Amino acid sequence: MHPDAYHTILKEVHGDFRDRGSKFPSVLFHCPDEETLKTRIEQLKKEHPQARHFCYGAVVGSKKPIERSNDDGEPSGTAGLPILNQLLSANLKNVGCVVVRYFGGTKLGKSGLIQAYKESTANALEQAKTVTQYHRSLLRFVFDYDATGAVMNALEKIEHSSIAHQDYGQRCTLDAWIPDSLLEGSVHLFDHTDEVDVSIPDPALGD
Repeated sequence: MHPDAYHTILKEVHGDFRDRGSKFPSVLFHCPDEETLKTRIEQLKKEHPQARHFCYGAVVGSKKPIERSNDDGEPSGTAGLPILNQLLSANLKNVGCVVVRYFGGTKLGKSGLIQAYKESTANALEQAKTVTQYHRSLLRFVFDYDATGAVMNALEKIEHSSIAHQDYGQRCTLDAWIPDSLLEGSVHLFDHTDEVDVSIPDPALGD
């Protein structure tokens, strides 16, 4: 596996689990930051006004992921952690899962709750299509127009790179996403010539 690669999902999917009258619909979604998690929970509370609990697990970020979980009133460790552990087992980053509970009148006990939240999350994961993304940072090329071909050829040889922004004038500027493990080497691509200046923008931004 590429050293900068990680797995995530981009399209929201839904799962479900039912036990003794209680319903546990789940929502699995791309979650690059904690604001996204908060917003989706608030939306779900409006979509499910009769539900009793909105428990979640999330792995926010990819380079230094933050793990979040919440039992939302269920007995400690019976909801948020089982959800989070399913996400970790799937080796996903930038992902959140909220499991909504409709109480069916029969208490399930701690083991029953753990199983329910685990299974609902697992069901959503079964529906998900994972994608591979890469930890990348911006690299800036500044060059005369005549050097455009040389810059483009260099970028084509950098695996998983892509152009973020380009401005062609008398003096051209091109910003490209470069995998982090290749960034340091790429800075020196044009050390042999004065036609192209290569630098890491300050502050360097990663995607």
